[in-house]
Amino acid sequence: MTLEALQNALELLSPYFYADMGIYIVLGFSILGSAIGIFNTGATLVTATIAHPEIRSKNLLSILFCEAIALYGVIMSIIILTAVKQGAETSLKGDYVTKQEVLKAGYGYGAAGISVGFSNFAAAITVGVLGSSVAVSHCGDPSLFVKLFISEIFAEAIALIGLISGIVMTTSVSFEHGA
Repeated sequence: MTLEALQNALELLSPYFYADMGIYIVLGFSILGSAIGIFNTGATLVTATIAHPEIRSKNLLSILFCEAIALYGVIMSIIILTAVKQGAETSLKGDYVTKQEVLKAGYGYGAAGISVGFSNFAAAITVGVLGSSVAVSHCGDPSLFVKLFISEIFAEAIALIGLISGIVMTTSVSFEHGA
């Protein structure tokens, strides 16, 4: 298959398909990563709390971080969904944009969804593994909690950086005419 044939095949799909796939990917991977992270932290926390009940409340922050990462995916999907809805309304009014602008918008929204989804997936799993490690370490030496929790904050920042980059990616494209 030549490069030109691949380009023609990709242009046959609607640009809205790529934007919609961005929505599905960002939601799916953000929620899946958060579920895995919560499972990792929760399983270890339940086991460790049996022996040391005092660690329970502090270590719930790891689970909250995983939930926040899932919310980053929901935020990004709402941003993309709003743009797709506005683009569909614009095309219904007959205010058409060029084919290249529409393809650029579809690819841009799809790429934003993919990048945010994968960064959220990686960050949530990392937060889950670190949360599990923090819970076990906290059982042995409570003074380590703050030191190890800082690494969890940096892991959560991966998702925040992914969200910011996705927002930047979506501001450069639009399905609307003249935007």
